[in-house]
Parts: sequence; structure tokens; C-alpha cells
Amino acid sequence: MDDEQSINEQGGDGVESAKSITDIAKRVDKTWVGGIILKNSLFPTKLLLTEGEREVVEQLLKDENDKPHLKITQRLRLDESKLEDVSKRINSSSSHAIFLALAAASGSVAVPDGTEVQSRPLKNLVSYLKQKEAAGVISLHNRETEQTGVLYAFPPCTFSMDLLRRVAMDLTDEGSKDDHLVVVVVRGG
Repeated sequence: MDDEQSINEQGGDGVESAKSITDIAKRVDKTWVGGIILKNSLFPTKLLLTEGEREVVEQLLKDENDKPHLKITQRLRLDESKLEDVSKRINSSSSHAIFLALAAASGSVAVPDGTEVQSRPLKNLVSYLKQKEAAGVISLHNRETEQTGVLYAFPPCTFSMDLLRRVAMDLTDEGSKDDHLVVVVVRGG
């Protein structure tokens, strides 16, 4: 335990010893604030980078109008085989990023102009994905650089907790009850 303590002090952020989602949120920097859109709802969201490359944010996390709005276009069932595919993609991609997604203040994200989209709390999206036993899937494309990627938004489940435990080994299941998503971005098709 002493070794872990000294690593945390040297590392600065101490995310390794986080025991809850709230703990992780206190120890990790916010890297993106925007809206995840599903149908006619915009969910103000902040992403905190837990693992991977920060550049993914600047390069891929915006819509075709350069706004921080990401629209869920598909669902991925939380089947073992589908989750194994996602794990393989994370491990084989040229770059990836894993984020803890938490609710952002409702006024912090503007609703896209000229749309019938309403702002709703993130917990509504978390409940929807849990109920459907699915992750939200968003195709990402940067028109300037032609870079592509895929974003997966996982509700709290064994798979998403395991992704967070890659950096916070002491995370308890009790600490996973908060309304959050685990967002994975994999560069490339």
C-alpha cells in the first residue's frame, strides 16, 4: 500500500486509488463539454479523460458545424461478443480515449439552432440505455482532416466498470451507482 501511495503522490492525480465515480471525477480533468443527442433530446455532458489521448477531443468530438453536439445514431447490444469486439478495437486502434461522462449544467450547452431538440438531464439517457441494455454509438468524422472514429457511450455495467478499473483499480461496485456513462472513442473506422 505504501508503494501505491508514493506512486499517487508522484503521479499527482491519484486516480489509481479512487473508490467511487465521485472520487474519479475529483481527480481527473474535464476535457470536453457538449451535448449528446438522442432523437429530440440533448443531454448536457462533460467528459473527463481517464485513459488515452486528449487529441481525440480536439480532432473528433464535434459535429459538422464545429459544435460540440454528438448524435447517437445506433445502439450496440451489451452482448458478450459485441463487448469483446469493442475491447479488440480499443486494443488494436492507433489511438483511443476513455472518458467518464457526467451531467453538465443545463445552461452550459446551447441547443442546436433550428431544431426541435430539448435539453434533458443525463440521467434520462443513462436510464434509457440501461433499460435497452445497450450502448449508444456515434460515428465521428472530421471533415478537415478526414479522420474518423467511433464513440461508444456505455451505461453503468460490468464492462464499463472494468474500463474504469483500468485506471482506478479500487473502484467499488457501490461507487458505480451514480448516473454516469463511460465513453470510449476509437480512432479509425
